[in-house]
Amino acid sequence: MRRLLWPSILIIGISIAIAVYLTLASQSEDTLAQAQRLGVIRVGYAPESPFAFRDNAGNVTGESPEIIRHVLGQLGIHQIEWVQTEWASLIPNLNAGRFDIIASGMFITCERAQQIAFTQPTYQLNEALLVPRGNPRQLHSYDDILKRDAVLVVIQGAQEQNLAIEVGITDRHLLAVPDAQTGLAAVLSGRADALALTSVSLKAFASGNPQVELAAPFTPPMLQGVPVRGYGAFGVRTGDTPLRNALDAQLASFIGSQQHLTMVAPFGFTHEDLPASSSAHLLDQCAPSP
Repeated sequence: MRRLLWPSILIIGISIAIAVYLTLASQSEDTLAQAQRLGVIRVGYAPESPFAFRDNAGNVTGESPEIIRHVLGQLGIHQIEWVQTEWASLIPNLNAGRFDIIASGMFITCERAQQIAFTQPTYQLNEALLVPRGNPRQLHSYDDILKRDAVLVVIQGAQEQNLAIEVGITDRHLLAVPDAQTGLAAVLSGRADALALTSVSLKAFASGNPQVELAAPFTPPMLQGVPVRGYGAFGVRTGDTPLRNALDAQLASFIGSQQHLTMVAPFGFTHEDLPASSSAHLLDQCAPSP
């Protein structure tokens, strides 16, 4: 009887050892290595056309999802688990481990770079204002919001909210909403006089709704005497350096190629929107002066 116990004990011991080994191996495996081994990765986005949204068939598409699909495919990761969230929750959810990449056209900013790591940019865009057709309040700049006692709607946590505050627009003149569609609804209902977003986003809204238009002419907001221009990139956790480096290596040869331009053309992006700077250069301004 005692002899029969030893094989069972041996099998149990081996099973435990294997389980411990696999657990330790998975704990030491970085995000990129794990995704390549499993062939799947989680990607977060906040719906805003044309950067990231679901089409009529329910598929996640847009400038950022299409590029990240291609880049991850080149890395041997062919399955993406999409996680939708509100814009203001993208960075907290990334750092909480709910997903591993942000693919939502997020602008590179100093504040965000303190919380996450950015890849090289995939585009650069100007700011714009969406107003009711005819622009009844005659809003042609951020300064006009204050001059005409107007209300500007912005997406909570987006660059436009921070920008409006930096140029002196007070809370009384700001309406923060969770997403772009809610912002459009605020303009259409009269709760706000203008919606601030990138030019490519607002062109898409204007083309599909005869009740609104882009403010023209438009004077872009200025910071330190320079017109503000946003650079969008993918975001990863600060500790996921192998993942960021792998994405950057693929982006370096892809962004600006004919394949890339053809891919993003349906979303309103052209050769003029190609990034003219690197993430490192954009973030140089964040470093304290020596």
